[in-house]
Amino acid sequence: MAFSLIEEDIRRSDVFIVVSLIGMVMIIVAGSRGVYDTPDSDNYEILYYSVNSLDDDIREPSMVYLSYYLNSLGFGINAFFFAYAAMSIPLRLTAILKLSPLPILTLAIYISYFYQLHDLMQIRCAVASALFLFALYFRAQKKWWKALFFILIGMLFHYSAFAGIVILFFSNKELNAWQRIVLASLVPLCLMFYFFGFDYSYFIPDELGGDRLAAYREMKDKGKEDDMTFVFYKHPVFLLNVVLYYGCLIYYNTLARNYKYMPIMLKTLAFAFFCMLTLNTLSGVLASRLYEYFAIVSIFLWTATIYIFRPLNYGKILISVVIFIQCMANIFIYTLGWYTNHMK
Repeated sequence: MAFSLIEEDIRRSDVFIVVSLIGMVMIIVAGSRGVYDTPDSDNYEILYYSVNSLDDDIREPSMVYLSYYLNSLGFGINAFFFAYAAMSIPLRLTAILKLSPLPILTLAIYISYFYQLHDLMQIRCAVASALFLFALYFRAQKKWWKALFFILIGMLFHYSAFAGIVILFFSNKELNAWQRIVLASLVPLCLMFYFFGFDYSYFIPDELGGDRLAAYREMKDKGKEDDMTFVFYKHPVFLLNVVLYYGCLIYYNTLARNYKYMPIMLKTLAFAFFCMLTLNTLSGVLASRLYEYFAIVSIFLWTATIYIFRPLNYGKILISVVIFIQCMANIFIYTLGWYTNHMK
């Protein structure tokens, strides 16, 4: 945050140096953590040591191959963590440099929540979502095949990355008034799905993923994911993103003049809300997983909001508050809650 306050006065080459040095620290932290330092790390340890061949057709190929070869070379679980961090973090930082007008500020926003969530916990999704950002970049450039390529590569790291294909139907054209009205109405409509518990997954054919959805439905019916039930008004980061979403719609003209990727980022965040609120009836795990995969775009939208303010540092002060709330929410609500239950 300190660097971001003077970012406009820093040469682009120096911005790259700052981002690179911070990235190195992020890789070291992610790779050297203990298995009981963050949620899911102990589960990854179990999965890592249980891979005995390359014939596992359930786990993603990247996890199977990395686990098998690192195991065969005698490396422990931290080599596995380092391998994923060495892929996800450079990819993410490169995408931030491409997609953000203020990369240092965007990086600070990323560290406050998604770095902890992805690179320290959901490490497979970390790589998939970093590749998804490249897909967004190329889709905005109308390079369809490159966008599809990065989504498909992301599936090697997390199968849910397949949902990213939806962005091929998005465009980065300026949003007119009626399109903004449609986007504004999306969250209230999705809340109706949420409160009435409508499950549209029954209408999806097995060939289009209906069988996979049925498996999630079975997990929920058996009570295997009760602790993942999503209550939107108890999710501070989700609520912050809803405020961000409507703020961007209200000040759309100002923001779009200063940030050229505003249309496609707003559409992607809208789809993230759709996934979280409408799929929760089917599976809290699936809903939150897809939401976090698409909601990564919020780091760029939060960055863009500073252009509402004059001078820009007023906006950065607001972002500092957001960063603090997101960071504390992740540490005290999610991580410590998991740690307390785990130690029991």
